[in-house]
Amino acid sequence: MVSSNHYVATGYVYDRNTDRFLLIWQKKSGKWLAPGGHLNGGEEPHKGAQRELFEEIGVEGRLLNLLETPQVETQATAQLPTPFCILFEKISAEIEGEEHMHIDFVYVVEINLSEPLTLRAQEISLAKWAASEDIDHLDTYENVKHVCRAISSISKGGKTREIR
Repeated sequence: MVSSNHYVATGYVYDRNTDRFLLIWQKKSGKWLAPGGHLNGGEEPHKGAQRELFEEIGVEGRLLNLLETPQVETQATAQLPTPFCILFEKISAEIEGEEHMHIDFVYVVEINLSEPLTLRAQEISLAKWAASEDIDHLDTYENVKHVCRAISSISKGGKTREIR
């Protein structure tokens, strides 16, 4: 039985010029994943995605808005960056000790490609760039494949902008 919900954020690092994703081999799951993890108490999801990116691979990223979200903020009300999608993922007890759900705020991120990566050795053993057409052949979860295909498809439409 699922005991609780955990809030997480994921940053899919995407190179629009080559249609590739930077994925990491997560030791705990034994799968290729996008960088991400649990949000700290009170942490805004987009900041959590950026923090996890830096903690796991040692680079800062810029959030991209592929969906052309309308700007509705006012002087009195800020608008947080809109995630690419929000997933509700069942996490098995074998992976994290108890079965639970992840409410996953998924963002698309670009990085400075000339910056060297610094992998967090306790959690991550490898990182690699994977072309979108090769994602289906990787040892990863189906939702990762679906998100990568959606990002690639929408990005090819050419209406991407950086979120400020």
